Amino acid sequence: MVREHTQRGGRAQGTSTAATGGLGRRRFLQVTGATSVAAMAGCLADDGPGDDADEEEGDWEPEDDMRYVIPYDEGGGTDVYARGIIESLTDAMGVNIRIDNVPGGGGLNGFGDVHGADPDGHTFSGSAVPLEVTPQLLDDPGFDQRDLTGVATIGRSTWCLIVNEEYEGEVETFDDVREMHNSGEWDTIGVQEPGSPQDIMTTIMRDVDEFADEYDWNWTEQVQYTGTGPIAEAVTSGEVPCGIGTDAGTEPNVSGGGVYPVVTFFSDGTDVYPDIPSVTDEGYPNVDFIAGVSRSHFAPPDTPDHIVDELASRFEEAVGDERYEEWNEDTGNPIFFEGPEETEAYMNDAFEELQEINVTDLVDPDDEDIEDEDD
Repeated sequence: MVREHTQRGGRAQGTSTAATGGLGRRRFLQVTGATSVAAMAGCLADDGPGDDADEEEGDWEPEDDMRYVIPYDEGGGTDVYARGIIESLTDAMGVNIRIDNVPGGGGLNGFGDVHGADPDGHTFSGSAVPLEVTPQLLDDPGFDQRDLTGVATIGRSTWCLIVNEEYEGEVETFDDVREMHNSGEWDTIGVQEPGSPQDIMTTIMRDVDEFADEYDWNWTEQVQYTGTGPIAEAVTSGEVPCGIGTDAGTEPNVSGGGVYPVVTFFSDGTDVYPDIPSVTDEGYPNVDFIAGVSRSHFAPPDTPDHIVDELASRFEEAVGDERYEEWNEDTGNPIFFEGPEETEAYMNDAFEELQEINVTDLVDPDDEDIEDEDD
């Protein structure tokens, strides 16, 4: 569920040791009587750890270039959002920011990179929660992405089905897409890795009785790609007749010609393609639990709270920048700001929801119907 804009509140998972030390001392000085403060002054003046904590709790400024890790290929929705905000964010941070695409592993390669980085505020990642959750549930990557520190969420995307322009006029609705697969004229559909929302959606629509009885979508073969960008390119080239990607990631190909959107899987529709219906508009069961992604950002584990708060504040400044707002108007991609607490909640909620439906029982990485396409 996408939450309304809220101001940053307290952190969701407690306070770092360094930050607690500084805040505790400051609060002590505020509430203790003058006599007690005077009595303690000499001790505090010689207290090395207390001084260090107070210094750590002070204002933080980036000192070096920053690294913005995108755990997917160029051209996908996470990358598109990063490049949409990068100028505004660079000005807000006051230093250069390098976008670094680290695809693979369903987003876990990039997450692992950030997980092992120094928690000094100079490295952070974009994400597409819940896209990265199932890959971790399927195969332990050696770290838990829930240990990452939430910073900010700056927008959302929904999953949409796009079709090669060769079929324009013939395939105009989701019913038409189903008929192409059910008749055997189409065999394939482009999706991301096993455990991706596209994989889960297409699998439950074909194989899980609760959904398959109404969707009746008998595709034969999934062709697997590393992100929306490669999927959109594959549909544009005719390598696959149709594919599922985010609205943000497919929009450049739609605008450039070669593909067109048919339907979104999110019941509220998509601001990027306001004229296409959702599957629920066409009478199919709701799949909202897997049909949207949050454009969230995370820092390494144990990043001090005062650094996180400063990063979040600068993301908020960038979201309000007129250049990012103009990008929103040009592309239709939704933008808003939510802080660390909400960002971590997106991640934790996604784990709970996908574990509740036993998603690992739905996804088999060795399924013979899946063709692996490296990009």
